[in-house]
Amino acid sequence: MTPDDGSVAPLVRLCSCRHELEAQSLRAVLEDAGISAVVDSSPFAAIPCDWMPGSEVAVRVPRDQFDLAKQTLEISRIHAESIDWDEVDLGEMPTEVRDVIEQRQVVHGFGRLIGVSGLIIGFAILVMCTIAIIVMSLN
Repeated sequence: MTPDDGSVAPLVRLCSCRHELEAQSLRAVLEDAGISAVVDSSPFAAIPCDWMPGSEVAVRVPRDQFDLAKQTLEISRIHAESIDWDEVDLGEMPTEVRDVIEQRQVVHGFGRLIGVSGLIIGFAILVMCTIAIIVMSLN
C-alpha cells in the first residue's frame, strides 16, 4: 500500500480471538505501531467460540503489513510477560470497584449454594422415584 498509487492492499486474517475485547486490544497494539488493523466481529461474538463454531473474532491487516504485524504482536507479547502486576502500584482501589468485587463474591457464593441445593434436591427426587418404582413393582 503506497500513498502515491491510491490502491489499498487486500486484508488478510492475522489471527482470531475468542472475545472481541481481546481483538480490540490487539488492534490497538497494532495501530500504536502504525499498522492499520480491522476487527471483524461475528454475529455470534457474544458466545465463546468453544460453544459456537464461527463465533471467533478475526483481526485482519493489509497483506503488505502482515509480517510486520506478526512481529509487532510477538514483541508486545514478550513485553507483556515481563510485567509483574503484583509490583505495579495502581494507587488506592476506588470504593466502587471494591463494592463490585465484594458483590461478585456474594453472588458467586449464592450461586454455589443454589447449585449444591439443586443437586441435593435432584438426588432426593431420583431416590424417591426409585423407591416408588420398587414399591410399585412389589405390589
